[in-house]
Amino acid sequence: MGKYGAMLLKLGDRGPEVVEVQKLLSLLGYDLIIDGEFGPRSKRSVTAFQKRASLPNTGEVDDTTFNALKLSQTRKSEETAGPRPPAGYPFPVNGQYRLNPNQYIKQVFEKTQIFLHFTAGGPSAKNVIDYWNSDEPQIATPYVIDGNSAVIYECYSPDYWSYHLGIKGTKGRLDKASIGIETCAYGPLTEKGGKFYAWPNDYSTVVIPKERVYNLERDFRGHHNYEAFTNEQIGSLEILLDFLIPKYGIKIQGSFDYTWFDYNERVIANTAPGIWSHTTVRKDKFDLYPDSRVLDMLNRLAAKYHRP
Repeated sequence: MGKYGAMLLKLGDRGPEVVEVQKLLSLLGYDLIIDGEFGPRSKRSVTAFQKRASLPNTGEVDDTTFNALKLSQTRKSEETAGPRPPAGYPFPVNGQYRLNPNQYIKQVFEKTQIFLHFTAGGPSAKNVIDYWNSDEPQIATPYVIDGNSAVIYECYSPDYWSYHLGIKGTKGRLDKASIGIETCAYGPLTEKGGKFYAWPNDYSTVVIPKERVYNLERDFRGHHNYEAFTNEQIGSLEILLDFLIPKYGIKIQGSFDYTWFDYNERVIANTAPGIWSHTTVRKDKFDLYPDSRVLDMLNRLAAKYHRP
């Protein structure tokens, strides 16, 4: 009997079981939104997986399909994760690409916050880690989510810390008490002649496909368009947060709305616990841009973990 007993998930169903199946499908590369609703896109993804797994193409999730999803995820973990990071994750994490020992501080502090970033660069997590290893020391995060595969990379243990926030006058107080997660994306874009350009060479050479452009209803910090995270990246981010929140006892906020992206001096002054954006503590940063999918994901986690 599978995790959900004899339950059959089908078109129109909703709930945490659907979220779990959507997460597994997303990590396997299927294009769907993790929203807890078993809609047409989820059914198409299930059917496509069933065809690949030589299962009856029902588009519904029974015990057999669910167990096949779990098995496929285990195999993907073995193929992509490389050497296991010390924490022992219950999902695929690539621990092969590590920071040099001088690139982070091997001190353990209580973790009360998680800060979300984007890399302001290309899709390769490996390139991000290589850059950190060649740049000035101790500016990094323990996690990077790849832009092509959405694989989670751990480059040093989240028990330790580095200067990932860059807040002047705090002597790393928030850096020590927080875990940073970088998601690969260029960030703000400029439109010229119907094309969308990222920042390198003064917004002149790197063109982002239109299907990867997130168009905001109003400008955010001077920009109307940003390179969008993939649904798979957001799925990986949710899985990682779902692991870190209980592991480190993070006291997550009760709800998330668009004000969450705004600068908030209280977070700096009081080391307010919870999950925050880099924009919360830096007026000059763009990460994260206001993405409704990110808010939906954070609110699902709030419903699961918030305690008044």
